[in-house]
Amino acid sequence: MGGVINIITRPITESRASITAELGTNWSQNPSDKKFDNNYSFVEGRMEGAISSDKRLKARLSGSYMDDKGLTVDQAKWPNLKDASEQKQVQARISFTPNINEVNTANPSSQYWLDAGYYEEDDTSRFNYVSRGGTFAQQRDEEIKRKRFSAGGYTKFAANSHTNPYKLSGSVLHEEYDSESNTTTHSSVRIPDSTREFNSTIKLAQIQLDLPVIYSGDNQSHAIQIGAKYQKEESEQIKDNVSELAANKVDRDATEVYLQDDWMLGDDTELVAGVRYQDDSDFGSHYAPKIALKQDFYDQSNRKHSVRASIGRGYRVPNLKERYYFFDHSQYGYQVMGNPNLEPEKSTSYQIGYQTSLSDSFDISINGFYNDVKNLIQTDRNNPVMQGRTAVFYYDNVEKAKTYGADVGLNFRLNNELDFNVGYAYLQTENKKTGSDLTYSPEHKVTANARYQATDKLQLIQQIRYESKQLVDTGNKAYSPSWWGVDVKANYNATPNFDVYMAINNLFDEQRSAYDPDDFSPIDNRQWLVGASYHW
Repeated sequence: MGGVINIITRPITESRASITAELGTNWSQNPSDKKFDNNYSFVEGRMEGAISSDKRLKARLSGSYMDDKGLTVDQAKWPNLKDASEQKQVQARISFTPNINEVNTANPSSQYWLDAGYYEEDDTSRFNYVSRGGTFAQQRDEEIKRKRFSAGGYTKFAANSHTNPYKLSGSVLHEEYDSESNTTTHSSVRIPDSTREFNSTIKLAQIQLDLPVIYSGDNQSHAIQIGAKYQKEESEQIKDNVSELAANKVDRDATEVYLQDDWMLGDDTELVAGVRYQDDSDFGSHYAPKIALKQDFYDQSNRKHSVRASIGRGYRVPNLKERYYFFDHSQYGYQVMGNPNLEPEKSTSYQIGYQTSLSDSFDISINGFYNDVKNLIQTDRNNPVMQGRTAVFYYDNVEKAKTYGADVGLNFRLNNELDFNVGYAYLQTENKKTGSDLTYSPEHKVTANARYQATDKLQLIQQIRYESKQLVDTGNKAYSPSWWGVDVKANYNATPNFDVYMAINNLFDEQRSAYDPDDFSPIDNRQWLVGASYHW
């Protein structure tokens, strides 16, 4: 909340293609009870390049297939620890560059694109349903389909000169998500089977105008952006032909407009200020301003030191899933219900950070933050409603909360063959009304990666992950235990175009307990993988 994740897809340039495939086994937890069985398989391929002789029209096609047969702790028993899952997806993209002289440039004056994607997933859960009438072996089969279509582009047009133009960009998106699950009983004594359908649609349109840079003095300039967005969501959920929602279909729409000024106060000082306005059909209007400052310094060795500070308001409206969706994980002993009475989250966020290179081989970044939050949306196992022995939880608002902490990133390059990077995150949370921690918020997280180029063809990679305990039940003060994991991989470059590799995920077999409902550590045990990749 109050943050942004910006994903920029790689542009389609020269013709290229690749294919990757891997196989894996989970050893004694393979449901087949055969240790060397192929319990996991994955294949991915992509190709891209020009599809017209003048190279103005380019395309990319990619697809993948994954088959994970799940996990079991006892092959003689009905329940599985982890669902079996089969996933398929394909995506196609076409881009068009009007100016033939700009087909090989990274940032042409105008470009347009069309994107289409299809995703399909089939999951199978096997679990025991316990009620007063006894214990029943049940199976739930769920089919998920997602279709996504989007189109967009941008064009630059001159103001004072071609080197300082206006830029107008926009895009539209339409996404459909459908889920159908069927629960059947595999016992001598049967309970009624059930079918649940969930459907949602998202429609989105957005436009942005980047004004020409305004030069206001010595080494000073303003880069102003103005934008607007419209989004509409619709959802429906039906069980055995009867709607589970307050109405047959629920919907919401929201309109947003924003203004931002990136003000360069000199060669080493930058100030970014902006404000976003949102009008939601269910929650009305709201303003969210922000301001951020960056200052660069140079030491006697001419190394740059950057300090960043920001303050801003965060605002997040609960989506339809959090308000209405029924999430059934009976096989794990719980269900999560949407809460139509949720209120929007509001926060004031303060951040400060420092980044530098202490030497040619050592980089460091340190960031601190403090968030004051109202109506934080979370789930809690506090006083759940019980259906048989299945706990039913609801999303709920925490009236007042605060979070604060810091993260540190270190990068070491010891020599041309060996480098490390380490990340540490520290987090403190508090429900201001009760004084307790917030749920699902571990205090410490650590990731560490090492890459060793043993020979010109052989590379060894190791990753270590650690997460401290986290509160999962406020009422009973129940915590999920801390956990850590180690992944190792060896990659061999057999030819300039062909790689083979072997990996072991969760080397020391640290896994959540199948018998502890408070254990939310990783579900996968040790997994052995072999794979190959060919690119041309």
